[in-house]
Amino acid sequence: MPEDPAFVLPTPDVARETHEGLELYLPSATEPAPAVLLIHGVPYSAEGRPLPSKWNIYQGYAGQLADRGCVAAAVDHSPDGRPDDDRSNAALAGAIEAIRAHPRVDGERVALWFFSGSGPLAAAFLQSPPEWLRCVALTYPVLGDSGLVTVRGVDPVEAVKGARGLPVVMTVVGRELADVAPTQPPFIDAARAAGVRLEVIEVPNGRHGFDVLDHTEESRGAVRAGLDAVSICVRG
Repeated sequence: MPEDPAFVLPTPDVARETHEGLELYLPSATEPAPAVLLIHGVPYSAEGRPLPSKWNIYQGYAGQLADRGCVAAAVDHSPDGRPDDDRSNAALAGAIEAIRAHPRVDGERVALWFFSGSGPLAAAFLQSPPEWLRCVALTYPVLGDSGLVTVRGVDPVEAVKGARGLPVVMTVVGRELADVAPTQPPFIDAARAAGVRLEVIEVPNGRHGFDVLDHTEESRGAVRAGLDAVSICVRG
């Protein structure tokens, strides 16, 4: 089995509950809390590996979010690691419905956090944000055609023009993959031109996957900044 690299922050010991295929990470308070869904990147090598929700990175993010007062879960939208927008969108829709209906969740306060090659899946939510969506987060995202994925639906650069009142938290790395880096500036420019509430967290020395690859204080600070920003937005 391929090695699962460690998350750059410790994973807090929080309560967990399995609900309709989702492993929910629960905050200590029992009243309905905001929720954050983590959407893993594609493609990835699935052979000999557990599903992404069991990876250290997503367990780490989910535990940290629960420690900040949010219910959190990672959505396994591509069991074989291959991009398939229809399959991924169906899995994401089902996960959103399930987590919003859970009694520990305030269904009107939800954030969606997209990583890497899942970036194009954010387009529909940016173009026409539903009332319950309080924040979209994007970490080293692919936001256009690249060697990782091909945009088959709505172009994220066009979609973000519809997200004027929606907070968007975007983490970018200075040592980005060569075919991913060019997809990000057009998105940032379009978001700012449209007056989107965009917060960009920069990791100048970070690589794509810095949150497990680069165990530095810069990485830890950037991850904390992203967690704090998303937690504040979704609680608002």
